[in-house]
Amino acid sequence: VHRRRLDPNNGQILAISGGFDFYSSHFNRAVQAKRQPGSAFKPFIYSAALEKQYTPASIINDAPVVFRDAGLEAAWRPENYSGKFSGPIRLREALAKSRNLVSIRLLRSIGVPYAIRHAERFGFNAKNLPRDLSLALGSGAVSPLEIARGYAVFANGGYLIEPYIIQNVLTAQGDTLFEANPPVVCTHSNCLLPTDEFAESEIVELRDFSEVTAMHSAPLAPKQAESVISEQNAYLMYSLMQDVVRRGTGQKAKQLGRTDLAGKTGTTNDQQDAWFSGFNRNMVATTWVGFDQPKPLGSRETGAGAALPIWIDFMRIALAEMPDAKLEKPSGIVSVRIDPKTGLLASTGQSDALFEEFKMENVPQAQASTPGFSSSDEVNNNQPLF
Repeated sequence: VHRRRLDPNNGQILAISGGFDFYSSHFNRAVQAKRQPGSAFKPFIYSAALEKQYTPASIINDAPVVFRDAGLEAAWRPENYSGKFSGPIRLREALAKSRNLVSIRLLRSIGVPYAIRHAERFGFNAKNLPRDLSLALGSGAVSPLEIARGYAVFANGGYLIEPYIIQNVLTAQGDTLFEANPPVVCTHSNCLLPTDEFAESEIVELRDFSEVTAMHSAPLAPKQAESVISEQNAYLMYSLMQDVVRRGTGQKAKQLGRTDLAGKTGTTNDQQDAWFSGFNRNMVATTWVGFDQPKPLGSRETGAGAALPIWIDFMRIALAEMPDAKLEKPSGIVSVRIDPKTGLLASTGQSDALFEEFKMENVPQAQASTPGFSSSDEVNNNQPLF
């Protein structure tokens, strides 16, 4: 079991567990192990789809299909973990229930090259990601640190941070030789400076090595983290992953009694790797369970069954003294009533209508007759998947 916990505002690693005993093995699995993330990678595919005009209400057919892809050696017949299919389903429901066929169809629609370029925005190395449709199911090779860093982009509103462990280096006399100056998340000209509840005081002024050697030099202003996705994209993904916790594969986390948590489970073929990555506005934590030499963990040892309970035990303590911290809704996001079957605007007085959130420019059109779902598998925004 290996964990990584960091502050999404500045990349400060607050806790790390990468092995059982350093003297038995120096291999830090939280940083050095490269494993398949499974469905924990799906949020990055969904985020890419949101940039291609898909919405949480877009409908895609969750049905059996055979893919013949040039990047695959043979015909591929992917299935959902349950072996069941839901038919036409909204993206919000598909992520909450971790529907594999929806993620694959999304990837085929937006294109593998585009999805990989989008994933690079979150700090992933394209060389470790497959250039075929299996990317949608997390068949790449990533470390728990890379997953945590990627989820931090959703947690902080769209900014890529640089994880770091060493805060400062002092001489025996107490003089500062080095003090970290990481990029920090700055929004609306108000920088959210690094904090650490384990430190004696907040670090407000950050200096690089050259300045701290000159004890009376002026401090540098904090460096601003790079914005890699829009705050609207980050907010919608946070909203989608909140539903994973509220009523999806991660709903065991509801026992923590919080309203600010979001996350995603991940399970690979034959239950060889189990993941849960979750966050609120001020903390990201990733848990991975697996063997050094990949082999099955056991029947039904999924992300929800093996990794999530460990994540819950850890976060129960880590968040005990912290109030709920949600990602604020940015401008450009609107809520409208939709028909849950079509994803289009609900008709007046419709009893089963529900509210959904959209980028303002992607609000669906007025309600129409329920579209059919033919073998072309078109979604309600007229984007063909095949």
